[in-house]
Amino acid sequence: MELLEKLATSELPLIEADLDVIDRLRVLEAAGHIRVLIPPAHFDCDDCLRQDAATVFEILPAGWRALRTGGPDEEASPLSSPRPRRPKLARIAGWLIGTRHRSGE
Repeated sequence: MELLEKLATSELPLIEADLDVIDRLRVLEAAGHIRVLIPPAHFDCDDCLRQDAATVFEILPAGWRALRTGGPDEEASPLSSPRPRRPKLARIAGWLIGTRHRSGE
């Protein structure tokens, strides 16, 4: 949320060249919070991979909602979220046995 808050107080469009920030912008874009142009990385004349600067154009309605409600941090680790419940193996095995087509039936 820190980056989204920074963008909310900045004059847009905003150009960002820092690679770490560009990665965080990708996450915000994937979440539908911002509209950003991130050029694809390319190999330069010295065969080094280069990433040109990204341009943030606007904060989308979902981004403004996240700011108002204090939504999840774009840097949250997937390990910090609760584990989803898994169905019991006995139920899965029972379902598989019950749905298997048998020859001759």
